[in-house]
This record gives sequence, C-alpha cells and structure tokens, in this order.
Amino acid sequence: MEDGTFKFSNLSKFQGIVHGISKRNYGQMKFGKGKTEEVIKNREHFFKELGIEIKNVAVANMSHSEKISVIGRQEAGRGSRDQKSAIPMCDGLITAEKEISLMITVADCLPILVYDPALNIVSIIHAGWRGILAGIIPNLISKLKNMGSFPDDLIVGIGPSICQKHFVVKKDVLEKFKDKYPSATFVRNHDGYVDLKRAAFEDLIKHNILKNNIEISHDCPVCNPGIYGSYRLERDKTIFQAAIIGIK
Repeated sequence: MEDGTFKFSNLSKFQGIVHGISKRNYGQMKFGKGKTEEVIKNREHFFKELGIEIKNVAVANMSHSEKISVIGRQEAGRGSRDQKSAIPMCDGLITAEKEISLMITVADCLPILVYDPALNIVSIIHAGWRGILAGIIPNLISKLKNMGSFPDDLIVGIGPSICQKHFVVKKDVLEKFKDKYPSATFVRNHDGYVDLKRAAFEDLIKHNILKNNIEISHDCPVCNPGIYGSYRLERDKTIFQAAIIGIK
C-alpha cells in the first residue's frame, strides 16, 4: 500500500534502515482510541508492508515530555500489542540494535526521525509544543553525541504535522515561543500562532545539524483530513498515525 505510507527521500537512500509514517487508510494505530484487536491488526498490516515483525517493534508511551530512552534487545516488542508494556514516560527512543524498530503515534504533533549512517543508530521523537519547549530535540542530540554521534552526520526527517496557520495557541504558550523561537510565531486577528516545524528546524540548526540533511514534510493533517488524522479536528474520534524507524 504505497499510497498509505509517507516516506522521506533523504532516509530512503539508506538501504540498511526501514522507516515510514502510516496514513489514514491504514486505520487507527493508537491503543485506547480503537478496539485493541483492531489496532493490532492495523499495525501488523502496516509493519508487514515495511517488512517488519511486530515482535521487533518497541513503542513509546508518550507523555509530552523531553524524556528519551535507549532501547536494547530486551525491549523488543514492548508496546506493540498493548499499551501497558510500552516504554514508560518518554517521547523519544534510540537504538543501535539490528532488527529493532522504534515507533510513536502522532496526530498533529511532529514525528521526527533521525539516522546516523556513520554509527548505524536510529532514533525517533514525538515533538509537540510542550516537548519542544522542554528541549526534546537538544536532549536527543545530546544523547546521540554521548553514544558517539557527530551532529553533522545525522540525517533528519520532520514528518506530516500541523502547520502554522492552523496551530492557534493560548497567550502564555505564545509568549514562551516568542522568547525561544521568535521567528516561529505570529499574531493575526488577536490570535497567536506557532510554527512547530520552524521551531524544530531552528533547534536542529542551533545544535549543528546540517541544513541539507534535514527534510521537512509540508503535509498538514488539518489541511489534509482525508489523508491524515488530526486531533485538532477530530478530538475523541482521532485516527492516529504510526511513525516508525528501524535497522534492518
């Protein structure tokens, strides 16, 4: 189902990894938003299309934080068939293990996928406005550097996520972004707007990721409700996407 999977051109150049972001026609990917057996079936279908086994997928139990966990062989399968076993209280995952894939679910927030081809390390983060303000991107880069990565080796993809014209925020949130990312904010008709993709890009550049190594999807779930699920539009009926990256 090629039309049902979003892929980055920069990451697709590397034969040693697998990655993708499901589109709406794969169905619900988040436990608690659909019947458990339905979510498992949808995930298995998506994973099969990517050549991944569900037993080798580790899923983050996200909390809109800056916390990131390093995943080893023993974490394989956690959160793939149930929510309870997901990697707790984190919004990012890193692994250097072969045949392990890392997954998050998103519906408006930024899925950011990262690959270090020099060390064969993959990582993924769920970056909402809280996580960006908390520093999840600098935290990821710091952890990768501690594992031996050099920022200018990293290949980054920022996936389909809410665009600036649809991301209205409260005044206190706007002020925080104005302080930290002034070029990622604007006011129109007394409403404040934040460009999360711009804020993420600025964090990456500030921490020495090469501009030419960053690919940003212009797809927005609010602009394309027939293709992606959007929490802003659907609330309790939201269809969540799965974002995944792994080492073959």
